[in-house]
Amino acid sequence: MTRVVILFLLVVVTLGAGYYLVIERHPEQSSQSHLLLGGLASQSHLLTQITIENTQGPLFKARREGEQWLATHLDSVMTFPVDVQKLAGFVSALSQAHIIEPKTAKASRYALLGVEPVTQPGAQSTLLTIATDTQQWRVVIGNLASSGLGRYAREPSQQQSYLIDETLSLPLTPYEWLLPDVIDAGLTTLKSIVIDDDPAFTLYKGAEGNWQLSENKLPLAYPGVLAHTLNDIVNFEYDSVAPLINEPAAAQLRRTIDITAEDGKLLTMTLYQMDDDEGGYSLLLAGDLVAASLTEWMFRLTDFQARGLLTPKAELLQQPGSP
Repeated sequence: MTRVVILFLLVVVTLGAGYYLVIERHPEQSSQSHLLLGGLASQSHLLTQITIENTQGPLFKARREGEQWLATHLDSVMTFPVDVQKLAGFVSALSQAHIIEPKTAKASRYALLGVEPVTQPGAQSTLLTIATDTQQWRVVIGNLASSGLGRYAREPSQQQSYLIDETLSLPLTPYEWLLPDVIDAGLTTLKSIVIDDDPAFTLYKGAEGNWQLSENKLPLAYPGVLAHTLNDIVNFEYDSVAPLINEPAAAQLRRTIDITAEDGKLLTMTLYQMDDDEGGYSLLLAGDLVAASLTEWMFRLTDFQARGLLTPKAELLQQPGSP
């Protein structure tokens, strides 16, 4: 019995000594600092700026103005609304990121984890800087762990790198975290949509609130086809944006869509087919169903993204002889 007690005490002493050494050598792993960025969770609601950059330069930059976040990396003067849901999700995950274990502290091995300085040629890393009015956090975000259960990270001022328990979904392009739904209207708030095409046609809300097609003598292609078409128009997706400097040539015009809301607000969507190296389509917006600042941007759409804006009237109807 005495021998068991002695062995137990030796184990306790050994574990205690080991814990002391870990805390002394890596004080950042103490119970107060198990979080990757201590203090961020309690201050996240006060954040005012965020910058994400890689070896090619800034990938995403935004600042907070009131309750709105505005992207500032697309132009030196103009700003674009940010997808607050994506930004909030990222900040939430970052503020809750815990250190699983320390990794290398050797600069020569940083590239294996993707935590080298972003200024290093060929760097795989991403540098994140977030700040409130009074405090700033910076962290180099590296590769995903091979297990898929975390990501490597390192504070730029520290040599020690870590494996953290969050994968932290980063934007892959400068446009991925921009506001997706730019038209400030739902289908239930609209009155009519006039599509200027050959031939032109109108979608309008009937007396019972159902959407109908003007001058229609044929059955609809399928139940809900009009609502589906309206949804494609109002909730269009885009690939990129650029400040509107010069409008495309009139010869490139493919379609004009005029939307009227029940409260009288209007929106004109003008779609052009582009013949530059990027190809695809350009979309311009004008009216009061979008924020005024958004009318100063040109939206670029891929051929696939533009399909919903180019639906011809014939596709809305059952054609003679069809089953």
